[in-house]
Amino acid sequence: MDNTYLSLKYNSKSRWLSYWYQISKALEVSPASVLLVGKGSGITDNVIKQLSGGAVKIVTLDINYAVQPDVGGDVLQFPFKDGSFDAAICCQVLEHVPFNKFGAALGELSRVAKKRVVISLPHKRKHLKLSFHLPFIGEKTLIVKHPLTLKYCTSKNHCWEITRGVSRKQVVHEINKFFDIEQEFLNELNCNHRFFILKGKKV
Repeated sequence: MDNTYLSLKYNSKSRWLSYWYQISKALEVSPASVLLVGKGSGITDNVIKQLSGGAVKIVTLDINYAVQPDVGGDVLQFPFKDGSFDAAICCQVLEHVPFNKFGAALGELSRVAKKRVVISLPHKRKHLKLSFHLPFIGEKTLIVKHPLTLKYCTSKNHCWEITRGVSRKQVVHEINKFFDIEQEFLNELNCNHRFFILKGKKV
Protein backbone atom coordinates (compact mmCIF):
# COMPACT_ATOMS: atom_id res chain seq x y z
CA MET A 1 0.00 0.00 0.00
CA ASP A 2 1.21 3.51 -0.83
CA ASN A 3 2.07 5.12 2.53
CA THR A 4 0.84 8.48 1.19
CA TYR A 5 -2.69 7.45 2.17
CA LEU A 6 -1.91 5.66 5.44
CA SER A 7 -1.80 8.52 7.92
CA LEU A 8 -4.22 10.48 10.05
CA LYS A 9 -2.84 13.65 8.50
CA TYR A 10 -4.11 12.54 5.09
CA ASN A 11 -7.27 10.92 6.46
CA SER A 12 -8.27 14.03 8.36
CA LYS A 13 -11.60 14.67 10.07
CA SER A 14 -12.78 16.70 7.10
CA ARG A 15 -11.74 13.99 4.62
CA TRP A 16 -13.75 11.43 6.60
CA LEU A 17 -16.84 13.53 5.85
CA SER A 18 -15.96 13.31 2.16
CA TYR A 19 -15.75 9.53 2.51
CA TRP A 20 -19.20 9.59 4.15
CA TYR A 21 -20.66 11.56 1.24
CA GLN A 22 -19.08 9.18 -1.29
CA ILE A 23 -20.49 6.13 0.46
CA SER A 24 -23.94 7.46 1.33
CA LYS A 25 -24.63 8.96 -2.10
CA ALA A 26 -23.57 5.79 -3.89
CA LEU A 27 -25.66 3.55 -1.63
CA GLU A 28 -28.75 5.76 -2.02
CA VAL A 29 -29.53 4.05 -5.33
CA SER A 30 -29.33 0.55 -3.78
CA PRO A 31 -26.60 -0.62 -6.16
CA ALA A 32 -25.68 -4.24 -6.70
CA SER A 33 -22.31 -3.13 -8.05
CA VAL A 34 -20.06 -0.08 -7.59
CA LEU A 35 -16.93 1.04 -9.41
CA LEU A 36 -14.50 3.04 -7.27
CA VAL A 37 -12.08 5.02 -9.43
CA GLY A 38 -9.07 6.02 -7.34
CA LYS A 39 -8.78 3.56 -4.45
CA GLY A 40 -6.64 5.81 -2.27
CA SER A 41 -6.73 4.76 1.39
CA GLY A 42 -9.15 1.88 0.79
CA ILE A 43 -11.61 3.29 3.33
CA THR A 44 -14.49 3.85 0.90
CA ASP A 45 -14.52 0.37 -0.62
CA ASN A 46 -14.04 -1.37 2.75
CA VAL A 47 -16.90 0.52 4.39
CA ILE A 48 -19.24 -0.20 1.47
CA LYS A 49 -18.41 -3.90 1.75
CA GLN A 50 -19.11 -3.89 5.48
CA LEU A 51 -22.30 -1.81 5.36
CA SER A 52 -23.75 -4.03 2.64
CA GLY A 53 -22.63 -7.26 4.30
CA GLY A 54 -20.80 -8.07 1.08
CA ALA A 55 -23.99 -7.78 -0.97
CA VAL A 56 -22.61 -4.92 -3.05
CA LYS A 57 -19.91 -5.97 -5.49
CA ILE A 58 -17.29 -3.21 -5.44
CA VAL A 59 -14.45 -3.03 -7.94
CA THR A 60 -11.55 -0.63 -7.40
CA LEU A 61 -9.58 0.85 -10.28
CA ASP A 62 -6.39 2.86 -9.95
CA ILE A 63 -3.42 3.79 -12.08
CA ASN A 64 -1.24 3.45 -8.97
CA TYR A 65 -0.55 -0.25 -8.45
CA ALA A 66 0.97 0.47 -5.02
CA VAL A 67 -2.56 0.85 -3.56
CA GLN A 68 -3.41 -2.67 -4.78
CA PRO A 69 -6.53 -1.97 -6.86
CA ASP A 70 -8.66 -4.81 -8.20
CA VAL A 71 -7.96 -3.49 -11.69
CA GLY A 72 -5.11 -1.33 -12.90
CA GLY A 73 -6.33 1.21 -15.36
CA ASP A 74 -6.76 4.71 -16.67
CA VAL A 75 -9.77 6.96 -16.13
CA LEU A 76 -9.70 7.76 -19.86
CA GLN A 77 -10.24 4.14 -20.95
CA PHE A 78 -11.97 1.71 -18.61
CA PRO A 79 -11.55 -2.02 -19.31
CA PHE A 80 -15.27 -2.63 -18.69
CA LYS A 81 -18.33 -3.16 -20.88
CA ASP A 82 -21.09 -0.57 -21.13
CA GLY A 83 -23.37 -0.51 -18.09
CA SER A 84 -21.12 -2.81 -16.04
CA PHE A 85 -21.96 -1.05 -12.75
CA ASP A 86 -24.98 0.47 -11.07
CA ALA A 87 -22.90 3.30 -9.58
CA ALA A 88 -19.44 4.79 -9.87
CA ILE A 89 -17.44 6.92 -7.44
CA CYS A 90 -14.63 9.12 -8.72
CA CYS A 91 -13.53 11.65 -6.11
CA GLN A 92 -10.46 13.91 -6.15
CA VAL A 93 -9.22 12.13 -9.26
CA LEU A 94 -10.22 13.97 -12.43
CA GLU A 95 -8.10 17.04 -11.68
CA HIS A 96 -5.06 14.84 -12.35
CA VAL A 97 -5.83 14.75 -16.09
CA PRO A 98 -5.62 17.84 -18.33
CA PHE A 99 -8.93 19.69 -18.56
CA ASN A 100 -9.10 19.07 -22.31
CA LYS A 101 -9.49 15.37 -21.40
CA PHE A 102 -12.04 15.96 -18.63
CA GLY A 103 -14.94 15.34 -21.01
CA ALA A 104 -13.46 12.03 -22.18
CA ALA A 105 -13.19 10.86 -18.56
CA LEU A 106 -16.79 11.87 -17.89
CA GLY A 107 -17.84 9.96 -21.00
CA GLU A 108 -16.22 6.79 -19.64
CA LEU A 109 -17.99 7.19 -16.28
CA SER A 110 -21.29 7.72 -18.09
CA ARG A 111 -20.68 4.66 -20.24
CA VAL A 112 -20.08 2.16 -17.43
CA ALA A 113 -22.45 3.43 -14.68
CA LYS A 114 -26.20 2.85 -15.07
CA LYS A 115 -27.78 4.65 -12.10
CA ARG A 116 -25.46 7.20 -10.51
CA VAL A 117 -22.01 8.74 -10.61
CA VAL A 118 -20.53 10.52 -7.59
CA ILE A 119 -17.61 12.84 -8.29
CA SER A 120 -15.81 15.46 -6.26
CA LEU A 121 -13.33 18.02 -7.50
CA PRO A 122 -10.97 20.42 -5.73
CA HIS A 123 -12.56 23.85 -5.48
CA LYS A 124 -9.56 25.69 -4.13
CA ARG A 125 -10.53 29.10 -2.83
CA LYS A 126 -10.44 31.14 0.30
CA HIS A 127 -13.80 31.19 2.04
CA LEU A 128 -15.72 32.47 5.00
CA LYS A 129 -17.83 29.92 6.87
CA LEU A 130 -20.57 30.45 9.44
CA SER A 131 -22.24 27.51 11.21
CA PHE A 132 -25.30 27.87 13.44
CA HIS A 133 -28.10 25.80 14.95
CA LEU A 134 -31.73 26.91 14.74
CA PRO A 135 -34.69 25.44 16.69
CA PHE A 136 -36.91 23.17 14.54
CA ILE A 137 -34.52 23.59 11.58
CA GLY A 138 -31.25 22.13 12.84
CA GLU A 139 -27.66 22.93 12.00
CA LYS A 140 -26.93 25.09 8.98
CA THR A 141 -23.64 26.17 7.40
CA LEU A 142 -23.21 29.27 5.26
CA ILE A 143 -20.12 29.30 3.02
CA VAL A 144 -19.15 32.54 1.28
CA LYS A 145 -16.37 32.95 -1.31
CA HIS A 146 -13.50 35.17 -0.23
CA PRO A 147 -12.70 37.87 -2.85
CA LEU A 148 -8.91 37.29 -2.68
CA THR A 149 -8.87 33.75 -4.11
CA LEU A 150 -5.91 32.92 -6.38
CA LYS A 151 -6.79 32.40 -10.06
CA TYR A 152 -4.09 29.89 -10.97
CA CYS A 153 -3.35 26.33 -9.84
CA THR A 154 -0.38 26.05 -7.47
CA SER A 155 -0.55 22.27 -6.90
CA LYS A 156 2.33 20.17 -8.22
CA ASN A 157 0.00 17.17 -8.64
CA HIS A 158 -3.13 18.77 -10.12
CA CYS A 159 -3.48 19.90 -13.71
CA TRP A 160 -6.32 22.23 -12.74
CA GLU A 161 -8.75 23.12 -9.96
CA ILE A 162 -12.09 24.90 -9.93
CA THR A 163 -11.44 28.68 -9.80
CA ARG A 164 -7.74 28.01 -10.37
CA GLY A 165 -7.23 27.53 -14.08
CA VAL A 166 -10.82 26.41 -14.75
CA SER A 167 -14.12 28.04 -13.78
CA ARG A 168 -17.04 26.24 -12.19
CA LYS A 169 -19.08 27.24 -15.26
CA GLN A 170 -16.65 25.38 -17.54
CA VAL A 171 -16.82 22.28 -15.34
CA VAL A 172 -20.62 22.28 -15.28
CA HIS A 173 -20.72 22.78 -19.06
CA GLU A 174 -18.67 19.60 -19.58
CA ILE A 175 -20.68 17.62 -17.03
CA ASN A 176 -23.97 18.59 -18.70
CA LYS A 177 -22.87 16.95 -21.94
CA PHE A 178 -23.14 13.53 -20.30
CA PHE A 179 -25.17 13.90 -17.11
CA ASP A 180 -28.01 15.59 -15.32
CA ILE A 181 -26.77 17.10 -12.06
CA GLU A 182 -29.02 15.81 -9.28
CA GLN A 183 -27.11 17.57 -6.48
CA GLU A 184 -24.12 19.87 -6.08
CA PHE A 185 -22.64 20.82 -2.72
CA LEU A 186 -19.46 21.45 -0.73
CA ASN A 187 -18.13 19.30 2.08
CA GLU A 188 -18.90 21.71 4.91
CA LEU A 189 -15.80 20.68 6.86
CA ASN A 190 -13.52 20.80 3.82
CA CYS A 191 -14.86 23.47 1.53
CA ASN A 192 -12.23 22.56 -1.06
CA HIS A 193 -14.16 19.39 -1.98
CA ARG A 194 -17.06 20.17 -4.33
CA PHE A 195 -19.40 17.22 -4.94
CA PHE A 196 -21.54 16.54 -8.00
CA ILE A 197 -24.17 13.77 -7.80
CA LEU A 198 -24.92 12.74 -11.37
CA LYS A 199 -27.39 10.75 -13.42
CA GLY A 200 -26.62 9.78 -16.99
CA LYS A 201 -28.65 11.51 -19.68
CA LYS A 202 -31.25 9.37 -21.41
CA VAL A 203 -30.29 8.57 -24.97
